[in-house]
Amino acid sequence: MNRPLLLSVFAFALGVTACGSTNDAPAVCSTNSAWLSGDEGSALMHPGGDCIDCHSSRGEGPHFAAAGTVMGASNDDENCNGVSGATIEIIGKDGSSVTLTSNSAGNFYSKSPIPTPFTAKVTYNGKTSQMQSEQTDGACNSCHTAAGANGAPGRIALPK
Repeated sequence: MNRPLLLSVFAFALGVTACGSTNDAPAVCSTNSAWLSGDEGSALMHPGGDCIDCHSSRGEGPHFAAAGTVMGASNDDENCNGVSGATIEIIGKDGSSVTLTSNSAGNFYSKSPIPTPFTAKVTYNGKTSQMQSEQTDGACNSCHTAAGANGAPGRIALPK
């Protein structure tokens, strides 16, 4: 067996996938649904993970200007499927905006450049939540983690 194939088989056997994720079911999923399909390229892959960092570090997949996941709750674990049909509007410093819709895993992404700093808002079922501070990095899930990082209050969750 050749070495790369052997390493791939070994990684699969351990349940290891891209960028430190595992195939194990997440502990906390408000949607009662999780991504368990390993590291297969898909717009539905690895909800809650840092899409931009993973795509950049591996040199695979499309490069995004902004990407993230709308989760059912602010403390959902990585790889919990989020909520589909939320509208995400990212508003650039010049007033231009990019409007996205979360897919069935809750993921959203855009390749369109967004003038920084920008803000964002999420709308779902007629309710809207607005980001309170301006941002310069479109890697939404790098701060919007289950515990929250860099001042983020946790995951991007549905407005209340």
